[in-house]
Amino acid sequence: MQTAYLILAHHQPNHLARLVRALDAPGCAFFIHIDAKTDETIFKETVEPRNNITARSNITFITDRREVNWAGFSVIEATLALLSEALSFSSSLRRFCLLSGSDFPIKSNAQILADFNSTREFMRVDRKLNSGENQPHNRFVNYYWFMDSGEANWRKHSGKLPRRPYGRIGLYHGSTWWALTRDCIEYILEFVSSNDEYYKFFKNTFCPDELVFHSIVKQSPFASRISHDFEVVSGQGEYFRSNEHGCHYIDWNTPSDTHPKVLDPQDLDKLLGSKALFARKFDELRSGALIAMLEDALTSTPPVP
Repeated sequence: MQTAYLILAHHQPNHLARLVRALDAPGCAFFIHIDAKTDETIFKETVEPRNNITARSNITFITDRREVNWAGFSVIEATLALLSEALSFSSSLRRFCLLSGSDFPIKSNAQILADFNSTREFMRVDRKLNSGENQPHNRFVNYYWFMDSGEANWRKHSGKLPRRPYGRIGLYHGSTWWALTRDCIEYILEFVSSNDEYYKFFKNTFCPDELVFHSIVKQSPFASRISHDFEVVSGQGEYFRSNEHGCHYIDWNTPSDTHPKVLDPQDLDKLLGSKALFARKFDELRSGALIAMLEDALTSTPPVP
């Protein structure tokens, strides 16, 4: 084993099955968190063998499931649950890649695993919060947010009550999706377990999945390995126009009825020409033709020398 795919999913069971089939290769294991608000039965039936004779040893639907709310700390809890399961599964897993159920590979398994066989930390960091610049992302941490609250009275106060910013380390914001080495993951988990106030602080922030891991890695011994870091690029204009987010292609730049853009067949050349390994966002209906094109392109890709 060498690569752990950590997948957060809540819908599109058929697409999840295609995602797992596309990435299934020797040395890979899949750890899947299905939102606790969703019945996971159809996901298991779709992803696992239909003959039901024996369960796939490299596919784990984790039992520590959370009700995941958009922009809530519950995303962090689900991700930590995935990491806990994967770390205890095998000490031979060396790369941990966070995916959503709306992702799909845009490179062959040979290319993905070759890129993962490095010390690079695939992560995109875009800005430092509370750095003196007037930027809307500061509101993510300078106000209380109650995105996981079941009480409407609490939720309506989100973003309205100011709070004291976290002061132990600088806070950085970036893209949710990453692929980190085992050493880096273990460093993150040790930091979280040793800094209870850090964990508690983010329970009432907005989109902590875009903050928690990034802030730790940026101020760790692994910072120089970050693949996409706004502080070390030569041209920030080109950097922010890029759709490459760590090892993901995500189009936040094209005007669309969704944000990010739901990818379609017109994006095929951009995806295949990108240096990214995965892309999002895929809708199994609107992106169906594109997914079929990618499946054809990836199966015909020659092996990486």
